[in-house]
Amino acid sequence: MMSEIAGAAWVLPLTFALQGISAALILGRLVRGPRAADRVVAIDALSMIAIGVIALLALSTAQPMLLDAAVVLALVSFLGTTAFILMFRRRGRGADEAVTAPTEPMPSDARAVGEKP
Repeated sequence: MMSEIAGAAWVLPLTFALQGISAALILGRLVRGPRAADRVVAIDALSMIAIGVIALLALSTAQPMLLDAAVVLALVSFLGTTAFILMFRRRGRGADEAVTAPTEPMPSDARAVGEKP
């Protein structure tokens, strides 16, 4: 580890640990769902954590070439998220959401339906 970076002796291991905890919590959301949109957001968040881990590895090992991999992962993640957005927009609603009828009757306001009073 590079000890020339101010605070690197305890900050880098702490950030690795916090990102690991965050990844575990996000994996729980990915598995549980309940909707497809939740899973897409979880995948996007996991890719952002992976980008952060790659950047921290580049910092701790003093290998700036790893930052290229982080940029490529960010671009691919953006394209994947955009593809999911287009898929959900074509369906109209989320994949797991059901269209339900309202349980209470609508108020019978004559002006609301366009009739003359």
